[in-house]
Amino acid sequence: MKGIILKRRLLLAGMAAMVLGLAIPALADGTNTGNAQNTVGQEAAQEAESGDVDQSFESSSSGDNSNQCLAPSFVTNTGNAQNQISLVQDSSTAGDFEFDEVSSDITVGGTNETTCEQEVNQAASAGG
Repeated sequence: MKGIILKRRLLLAGMAAMVLGLAIPALADGTNTGNAQNTVGQEAAQEAESGDVDQSFESSSSGDNSNQCLAPSFVTNTGNAQNQISLVQDSSTAGDFEFDEVSSDITVGGTNETTCEQEVNQAASAGG
């Protein structure tokens, strides 16, 4: 009888040791004792390529009575719109995040107001 009671106590002690062996590390995970630091991080990278701009303009005029009124408008864009937003949520109960008025629009434009007043001034000559 004493042997059965001893075996039961050893079995019970072994089971308690196994439960504690699993429970203690799980409980220690939630507390920072100074030996380990909980870190959260995120890396973000955005790459873009842009092309070259070659805007050339030529004008010529010849003759005795020629007029020119040029109004070139040189507007160009070769860039890429980028607006990467990095967000990390850790150990919080915040809801979903919404970003209002976030866009990556590029507006390229311009105005060119040119007024050309061309006149022909001829002096009349009779005879010569």
